Amino acid sequence: MTTIDLVMLSGSFTELRTHWSGEPVRRQLAVTFNQANHLLGLADPTSQGVWIAGTVDLGSSAEPVDADRAALSVARFLSEHDALRARFQFDPDTCGPYADVFGPNQVQVTVTPHGKIGSDDLATLLGDRCRSGEVPGVLFGLLDSTLIVGFDHAHCDALTVDLALRRIRELYIDPDTRRSPGQRFFDRSELDGFLSEKLAATEGEHPQLPAWRRFFAANGDAIPTFPLPLGEIAPGGAPQRTRVIELLDDTAADALGRGAFAKLLALLAASIAEQGGPRTLSTVIPVHTRGRSSSPWHRTAGWLVTNAPVRVRAGDVGGAGRALKSALGLAAVPLDHVLQRCRPAMTTADIFMVSYLDYRRLGDPLPGARHISNSTTTDSVQMWFSRHHDGLDLRIRYPDTTTANATVDALVCSLAERLRRYTDTARTATV
Repeated sequence: MTTIDLVMLSGSFTELRTHWSGEPVRRQLAVTFNQANHLLGLADPTSQGVWIAGTVDLGSSAEPVDADRAALSVARFLSEHDALRARFQFDPDTCGPYADVFGPNQVQVTVTPHGKIGSDDLATLLGDRCRSGEVPGVLFGLLDSTLIVGFDHAHCDALTVDLALRRIRELYIDPDTRRSPGQRFFDRSELDGFLSEKLAATEGEHPQLPAWRRFFAANGDAIPTFPLPLGEIAPGGAPQRTRVIELLDDTAADALGRGAFAKLLALLAASIAEQGGPRTLSTVIPVHTRGRSSSPWHRTAGWLVTNAPVRVRAGDVGGAGRALKSALGLAAVPLDHVLQRCRPAMTTADIFMVSYLDYRRLGDPLPGARHISNSTTTDSVQMWFSRHHDGLDLRIRYPDTTTANATVDALVCSLAERLRRYTDTARTATV
């Protein structure tokens, strides 16, 4: 996982340009809470937009990529996923966003050469294409033999990027391959909307809501913020700084064993406390809602993520494990209902969030695979731990201030040292 300012991407670029015919066949569909928040943010004319992208190698210098074949693979992929065929509009009466969806046969993908480009050119193109508007905000292209996929964040979450890379590559290698896509995303968003409406009309309280109330109360009736100094930040945030650090190689990461996220949270809490923060770390974690492999939405492209609260005492691995287990239950309460009933204060524009994703569970390693986000502004800290076939990485996003840089430097050094000691001890114990 990285950001566009940290990667070197250059070469001959061929856009696999999407063309949308006619008018959408499904109209005024409900969007999710996350999508609505994202889209309302884009209504600000000063917004830079937020896109997510990815890369995978389709060929090599010895085996040039067939651009026409890649275009057909992209078209078929788009025909399988309604979330990526959506355009987003605003209701003039309510000012709320909704989605119109083109049909699976309303997209054509053509080969459009752009010549030589670099990372800055690609970032500009992603920013231009991956924005909500009259057509879906998507970009597909070939940078020499590397497939580039990009989406306005309103369309999808990070797992969709992996799904797209795997599926398009699969279709390119074998156009006759058969795989059932997940259920339609907007059927799920409609179901989620019904649940929220039902809860809003209920006089009683969801059984998980008191735990949410206790979480906010422990943080001064507010959504928790990053508990270490970040310096003076103007309204609207500071330019973001992103660091990507390899924390452990594959052998050392294996020593974390089961419950790796709980151990990471407990050690992170200890490092934050060591830097002068509280002894108990409060944060929010993303929880994917696709379900297990048997779920009809397991292979659905879209934004299928909610959030859940965790509080972890410094060094308490067992407590962190219990907090994560509890978080799965708390994630069952729709976020709009939580915020409506609990009304916590939000003192920063961005939420302090810690994420963990084990990419090994998604399938075999993909050649040249990267998840790439754009670089915008922020007023908080967000952390993504990613376990892959080569080890454990941390991507950390934070405001680019003198204070924040010093804080993050010290925190990362402390965490890396704690992880090294923890895994060394675990490996010694198994010898």
